[in-house]
Amino acid sequence: MYNFDEILDRKENNTKKWNREYIQKRFKDAKEPYYPLFIADMDYRLPEEISKGFIDIVSRGDFGYFDIKDEFKSDIKHWYKVKQGLDVNLDDIVPIVGALTTMNVVLGEVLNYNDKVLVFTPVYGPFKDITLNNNLELIREPLEIKENRYFINFKRLNKKINDENIKCILLCNPHNPSGRIWNTEELKRILEIAKKNNVLVISDEVHGDLALYNNSFSSIYKLKEKFDNYIVIGSPNKTFNIASLNVGYALISNVNLKDKVCEGMMKRKIHLNILGAEFSSVCYKNGYLWVKELIEKIEKNIDLVNKYLRHIDCSIMIPDAGYLIWVKFNKIDDSLKFSIDLAKKTGVLLECGNRFIDDYKGFLRINVATNSSILEEAMKKILEFYNEI
Repeated sequence: MYNFDEILDRKENNTKKWNREYIQKRFKDAKEPYYPLFIADMDYRLPEEISKGFIDIVSRGDFGYFDIKDEFKSDIKHWYKVKQGLDVNLDDIVPIVGALTTMNVVLGEVLNYNDKVLVFTPVYGPFKDITLNNNLELIREPLEIKENRYFINFKRLNKKINDENIKCILLCNPHNPSGRIWNTEELKRILEIAKKNNVLVISDEVHGDLALYNNSFSSIYKLKEKFDNYIVIGSPNKTFNIASLNVGYALISNVNLKDKVCEGMMKRKIHLNILGAEFSSVCYKNGYLWVKELIEKIEKNIDLVNKYLRHIDCSIMIPDAGYLIWVKFNKIDDSLKFSIDLAKKTGVLLECGNRFIDDYKGFLRINVATNSSILEEAMKKILEFYNEI
C-alpha cells in the first residue's frame, strides 16, 4: 500500500543526514554522491493520512499559548494498548520535550552532586553528556557478547552497584546501538537489584515501537504493579521520523518522582510546543497501518544488508527492533579512520563506533531506513572497499 522506495529528496531541507556542510564537517573529504547511512532518522515520506492531519492543524492558524489536550494522553494510552497490550494509567503520563532534555532534567532534580550513574556499554553517546552536565560520575558496565548478541552480567552488575554506590541506571531499551530488546525477566532483575539498593532506573524506549521479526517489545512499565523505581521515556519521534518536533512523554507511576520531574520542567520553563503535542496525536491515531508496513520494509532492508555482509569477515548483530545494524568489521581496529576513508573513497557514510560510550573497537552502525536501491548500491561499495584492505 505504501511506497517506501520513493526517493524522498531531503537535500534542500537542511536535513542533517543529507546536508553537505554537515557531512563534510563529519567526514572531511567525503565523495559525492553521498550514501548517508549514519544519523538515526528515516528517508521515508509520511503517509497522506498523517500529513493531511498536520496540514489541518497548521491551517487553523492559531499558535498562541495553549494547554495540552486530554487526547494527547488518551492517544498514547490507546497506542500502548494496541501495540503492546499494556494498560497505561493516564495519570502516569507526563508530556515532555524530547528524551535527552527530560533525562537531563531528571538527573539534575533527583540526584545529588557527584552521585554515580551506571550505563551498559557500548551505549548511546549523549548519556555521557547528560551525566557530566549535571556534575555526576559515569560508571561503565560492559555488556557481554555471546553469539553476536549482548547480555548483562547480573552477578557483576549487583556487585558494581553495591561497591560503587550507584544511584541511577540509564538504560536503552531497545539497546542503542545494537537494537537488542531486554526481555521482561531481564528488566525484572534490573529493577530488583535497583530497588534493593535504592537506585532509579531511567529507561529510554524511543525505538520500542519498531519491534522486528515477530519479536515482542517489553517496556519496563509492564512491571509497574511490583516496582515504581523507574521512569520510562517514550516518543513518536523515531517511529514517525518527527525528531525535529521534540515531542515525547514519560511514564512515571511513583507520585513523588513524577512531582519532582514536573517541578524540574516548570522551574526550567520547559514546555511541550503545540505542534509537537498535536502532531503526536495525529500519528498515534492514524499511523498503525503505516508502521506495520514500515516494519516490513525495515526487515527487508536488514535482510538485504545481511545478504552482502555475510560474505565478508565481520560480525553482525541483527536488531530485535529499530532500523540500525551494529556490525563489527573484524579486519579493522580504528573505526573512525575506516569511516572517513570509506566516505572519501565511496561516499558511503556510516556511524562510527566512537560516537558511543566504550567497547566499540571495530564497530560501525548502519542505518537501513532508506531507499532499497540506495542501500544496495552502498553495500556494494562497502564490500569492495573492505575487501581491498
